[in-house]
Amino acid sequence: MTSEMQSAPVGPRRVPWIRLAVAFASLAVVAGLLFAPAFAPWVLRYEHWIADWRTAYLSDRATAPNSRIAVVTIDDVTLKDLSSSPIDRGILADLVTAISEARARAIGLDILFYKPTDEKKDDRLVEILKARPVILGANDERGKIEPFQREFQSAFLQKSGKPVGYLNLRHESDGVVRYAARPLAGSMYPKSFARLLAGADGKEASDAGDPIPWTLNSSDGTNAFLIIPAQDVLAKSASAVAGLHDRIVLVGGDFQNRDVHRVPLSVRSGEDMTGLMIHAHILAGMLDKRAAISELTPEAARLLLIAVGGMGFCLGWLLWQSNIVSLLRWTFATLLLLAIDALCFKFYHLLMPFTLALLMWFASVTAGRELRILASSTARQKTSPVQ
Repeated sequence: MTSEMQSAPVGPRRVPWIRLAVAFASLAVVAGLLFAPAFAPWVLRYEHWIADWRTAYLSDRATAPNSRIAVVTIDDVTLKDLSSSPIDRGILADLVTAISEARARAIGLDILFYKPTDEKKDDRLVEILKARPVILGANDERGKIEPFQREFQSAFLQKSGKPVGYLNLRHESDGVVRYAARPLAGSMYPKSFARLLAGADGKEASDAGDPIPWTLNSSDGTNAFLIIPAQDVLAKSASAVAGLHDRIVLVGGDFQNRDVHRVPLSVRSGEDMTGLMIHAHILAGMLDKRAAISELTPEAARLLLIAVGGMGFCLGWLLWQSNIVSLLRWTFATLLLLAIDALCFKFYHLLMPFTLALLMWFASVTAGRELRILASSTARQKTSPVQ
């Protein structure tokens, strides 16, 4: 008796649902990243932790103090027994006079006037301001100050008769100052403090809210800006007088834990920066357009992401069987994109959306590889003989 060996029919192979889910999730990420620059431009800036290190190490480095800007600092040594809050206005009047007599090109007071002090000193300062090439700063309507402070500020500035620019700084969600503040629509102060000072030097500037072009100190530690203690100016030392001549002079406070802010350079130095010095960096960028930092427009960012995504998908599809895909997905891609990002910033002053590009690369390579595996598995099922 012969018996026929019969095999039970084999049903259709199970669909690798996990791979299918990974593939579609990756494609969803790719699609989301392509539309993100147009519908949520803020995501282009959602990589501050990388950008700050890049800025701190790759920003332009000064070879000497800025030849067009000087910074005069008022500190506790300057004031000694005098009032520091508000800063004694008799000292301010003497400083403005001394700086003007040193033939400064323009004087910018990074000082807020919120309440009266000694009436004679207040009146004297107003008279001095009227006769000197001074630009004043103010906290515009965004500032959280009391109504009586705003009222005094407005009255005092109007009495001076001088141009007034807003001093507001723009803090990101993590408290770091990276971008210049835009003007507030309908504000009494439509131009920034730095923009008015640039205009005093004959430079047309805008308040577009661009990234601040930071300047690193020189390699020997020399500060990027000439910084002169106010007491040296008041003493009319030869070096102070020479340093002020034909420069735009910014005057402001340098006090511990007062008007100090974290900036990208803080990740390297560990030190906060005074508002006075931040305005000096903003002004320097306005005076020298070559230092300006730019970002990709949403349209350009989308084209970049399409290119990155296309290359990633092709590599994932073509090299789906190779172990090199894992290397290409993370290690190689990270190093390559970091290098491109650093070169663009260093030589072209262009901020690239590094994080978005890296996510696009990873998602597209993953999508290409998983879809190719699914396609190959489906093809094998169709060609396999049914026993």
